[in-house]
Amino acid sequence: MRDGHVNVFCKVMAVLTMLFLVAPLVVIVFASFTPTEVVVFPPQGFSTRWYANVFSPSTHFMNGLWKSLQVGFVATLVDIVLGVTASLCVTRYDFKGKGALLAYFTSPLYVPSVTLAFVLLQVFSQIGGFSGFARVLIGHAVLILPYIVRNCVSVLHSFDWSLEDAAASLGASPVQVLTKVTLPLIRPGVVAGAVLAFLYSFDEVALTSLLSTPRFVTLPIRLMNYMELTFDPTLAAVSTLLILGALAIIVAMDKTIGLDMFLK
Repeated sequence: MRDGHVNVFCKVMAVLTMLFLVAPLVVIVFASFTPTEVVVFPPQGFSTRWYANVFSPSTHFMNGLWKSLQVGFVATLVDIVLGVTASLCVTRYDFKGKGALLAYFTSPLYVPSVTLAFVLLQVFSQIGGFSGFARVLIGHAVLILPYIVRNCVSVLHSFDWSLEDAAASLGASPVQVLTKVTLPLIRPGVVAGAVLAFLYSFDEVALTSLLSTPRFVTLPIRLMNYMELTFDPTLAAVSTLLILGALAIIVAMDKTIGLDMFLK
């Protein structure tokens, strides 16, 4: 009976926690349809005018979205190559300092992004010649690399390396072993790390605000600048669209590799 009470208590607390997390999202979604000039919940009517404002050239949100997607995709692709190579190195071979090397690859997780941004800003100012896109891209590539490395390492720790030896004994070249055996088997870890890295890059504000230029401004910075001047339901409309995009990514990941991969 005592265990039953504990079980009921845990379920109630789990439901209350879920409601606490979901409630702000529900408020944002409903507030995005309000016809008033300020965010009101519950909305006093229904209007989609603020969604039209999101796509208006005057807000520059679409331009910021395109730049965020550019940086996120390119930085993720670069880090897939670097992260997979680094993960294979520290898991496939035994050498002195392997633990220190792995800690080095994941060190951006433990350094505040503002600190990293100040260091990169000083380097870029001394060297010169870097465009806004290049500055932000380098910063994001450094910042999101640990997400790919850690996910790949978690998969490679249980990888059967004898499969590579078997493929090589059958005449496969090192490139064929990598592309036909290793990469297909560790694909869930690579995809999970790439998704987390891209989402973190897309949402990064602190580092981007210091490294961006007036000609290269990502969506989070556009939203911050817009919020400084006005606080109408356009922000709620943008947030709703981003919530729907995140849900679409979650559903796609669940259908392809399973959400349990993100918990490893």
